[in-house]
Amino acid sequence: MRSSSGREAAARAAARRAPRPDAPTPAPTSLEHVARPAGPNGLRVTFDLLRSRQSTNEIFEAIARANGPVTHYVLAGEHVYLVSDPDVITDVFLTHARDVMKGRGLQAARPLLGNGLLTSEGEFHLRQRRLAQPAFHRSRIEAMAAQMVTEAERHEAGWVDGAQVDMVEEMTALTFAIVGRTLFGTDLTGDARTFGDALAELLSGFGQLSALGSERLVRALPKGRYLLSRVEDLDVVVQRIIDEHRADAANGVERDDLLSWLIRARDEEAAAEFGAAMTDEQLRDEVMTFVLAGHETTAMALSWAWWLLSANPAVAERLHDELVSVLGSGESLRAPAYSDLASLPWTHAVVAETIRLYPPAWIMGRRLLTDLKVGGWDVPSGSIVLGAPWILHRDPTIWDRATSFVPERWIDGDGRFDESAPGVPRGAWIPFGFGNRRCIGEQFAWTEAVLVLAALAARWRPTLVPGSVVATQAAVTLRPKHGLPMTLRAREA
Repeated sequence: MRSSSGREAAARAAARRAPRPDAPTPAPTSLEHVARPAGPNGLRVTFDLLRSRQSTNEIFEAIARANGPVTHYVLAGEHVYLVSDPDVITDVFLTHARDVMKGRGLQAARPLLGNGLLTSEGEFHLRQRRLAQPAFHRSRIEAMAAQMVTEAERHEAGWVDGAQVDMVEEMTALTFAIVGRTLFGTDLTGDARTFGDALAELLSGFGQLSALGSERLVRALPKGRYLLSRVEDLDVVVQRIIDEHRADAANGVERDDLLSWLIRARDEEAAAEFGAAMTDEQLRDEVMTFVLAGHETTAMALSWAWWLLSANPAVAERLHDELVSVLGSGESLRAPAYSDLASLPWTHAVVAETIRLYPPAWIMGRRLLTDLKVGGWDVPSGSIVLGAPWILHRDPTIWDRATSFVPERWIDGDGRFDESAPGVPRGAWIPFGFGNRRCIGEQFAWTEAVLVLAALAARWRPTLVPGSVVATQAAVTLRPKHGLPMTLRAREA
């Protein structure tokens, strides 16, 4: 039986199923009928998105490669500009950050994410980011690092040499446990199956709908209403976590995690407009956002890393050599720690090269709030501008061996990991976004990915099951479409 707060959470989730007006959008201006760059027929794009065997990321890449750095088409009645030039991306997404708002993709995902950091706008977004930022201070991430490694070791204790697993499911369960411990101070392993299955279905479903329609359309379509009914399962779990934290606070129990920080946080300057403290609804939206951003994205990065290491055994052996030199081997093998990060340049490079080739946040969208010059073209207010890390990170005119797995590109002349080592233009490497929309948990993600990979790769060498088909599925995140069936291979002690 659900608690009263659980019933309230379910009621709020049910209310979110009702169609409601889209977020306000700028009115068309005098530039409405300006000349536009060449691009594909919008109906053809829609057909391909719905029927093509290609993944959405591959469809967008083909459009960009065929039509140049700024491409235009009409989708669902809206003007869309797909931009694949690093300078233009930087200009729109960073220089003119105050002249744009989130695009249709994340707006259409609001029924899942609510009004959290990924979807909120303006002063409210800045207030929420200001309240959450201290929770990701370096000293706090350092404290979380030990928990990340502990959860990795706890998870691998269930691995058996020769067993076949879906590495996507394995990394999803592991990163979900890490998020529970580090960000919410809670053991979520009992909820992993329910939460993980529902989230995977939701990300896939909302990803397809958000490519085609608005938030209002998502709520109105039968598939959208079904997906919203699945959100209710997640909301009840999240509300239980919030209730536990509020009860501890009321009883004088001090907890040192992100959710406790958000519950205690006060912003008196914004109190008149937003309230000094967050409501349960606001907390729900931020928790759901951090579950997605702090769990799903890292899970996908690690999953793709295992596949790339399996396909590139020389890279995997160099990784293992580094781990042996830093962590030891056999009976002397120890767990990695935060203090080891600077000594693991190749491990960092493997992670960087993975998210270059398979960026979990594979596309970004912005709606213009004013008329802008975009790559030499006059683009009217209200238009959508898309920039895709998937396209930029694989551009052969920017990257040497653009579609090959080359971790050494991230190692500088002194043998250290350096994000600037590839020497590409600003805007060509954007796995965590730009400016005040740059991922607030970027350092958390780097720390987790590197330490988890180090902890597991020191003892294991998973290999892809022969005959497995590996393909991308571009939903809210970039997922392996068919999972990643892998055989666990224990390294000799």
